[in-house]
Amino acid sequence: KTVSQTMADFTSNYNTPIVPAYRSIIMDLLTTTHLARVDDRFVYDPIFALGMEQIFAEFFKAYPGTDAGKIETAMVQALDLDSAQAKADAKAVVEWASGKDAAGLEALFDEPDSSAVGSAVAAIKANKDFLYNRVFGVGLFKLFADAGIETIDNELLTKYATKLGYSATKFQQDYDLYSESLSKLRSVEQLFKEIEIREKKKLAARLEEKAAKAAEAAAAAKAVADGTAPEEVDETPRLEEPKGEQQSAEV
Repeated sequence: KTVSQTMADFTSNYNTPIVPAYRSIIMDLLTTTHLARVDDRFVYDPIFALGMEQIFAEFFKAYPGTDAGKIETAMVQALDLDSAQAKADAKAVVEWASGKDAAGLEALFDEPDSSAVGSAVAAIKANKDFLYNRVFGVGLFKLFADAGIETIDNELLTKYATKLGYSATKFQQDYDLYSESLSKLRSVEQLFKEIEIREKKKLAARLEEKAAKAAEAAAAAKAVADGTAPEEVDETPRLEEPKGEQQSAEV
C-alpha cells in the first residue's frame, strides 16, 4: 500500500475539509505512521494505540466543532487498524500504569506482568527487530506524564530506549518535536480563542443595536396606537411673496 492510497482512504473516510491550521499535522502523522505500518518489522501494540489516542487528545482538543473523533477514526482505519480496538487498548495501558509513580512505572517495564499490556511490553523487549516509531514514542511520553515525571530529559529517554531495545536518538528527536509542536499549537489555539472572543463581542454589539432599534420601533408603534404620538410638524421651507407684488395687487 502506498502513501497516496492511505491518503485517499483517509479522504474517503472523512470527506470534510480539514481546518487549515491542522492540515500539516494530519499529513505528517498519516505519512510517518504509514511508513511504519508498511515496514515488515512493524508490530501493533497497546502503547502505539495509546500514542495515537494521546496525539488526538493533545493536538485536536481545540479543533473547531466536534469532528476530532471522526478524524481520528478515519485516520486509524486508513492505516488498516481497528479504531475500536485501538481505543480499548489505549485505555488498558492507562489502567495498567494507573497510580504508578516514576519508580513504579520503571518496575513495570523492568519486570512486565502477565496482563495483556505487560505481555506486549515483554514481547517488545524480546524482539530484537522491534521497529520504534513516533506514535509509540508519544504513548511513552503519556505514561511518563501520568507517572508524574516532570523532567523528561535525554537521560530518561535513553534509559527507556535501552530497556526496550531501540536507539535513543530518534526517541529524543521525537520528544523534542512533540514538545515544540505542542507549544506552537497552543499559540494557534490562543489565537483562535482571541478571534472567537472578538467575534462574540461584535455579534453582541450587533444584537444590542438591533434590539435597541426594535424597542424604539415598538415604542413608536404603541404611541401611535394610544394616540399619544406627537404631531408631525411640517418644517418644509415656505417662499415669501415679494412685498412689491403684494402692494400692486391691493391697488
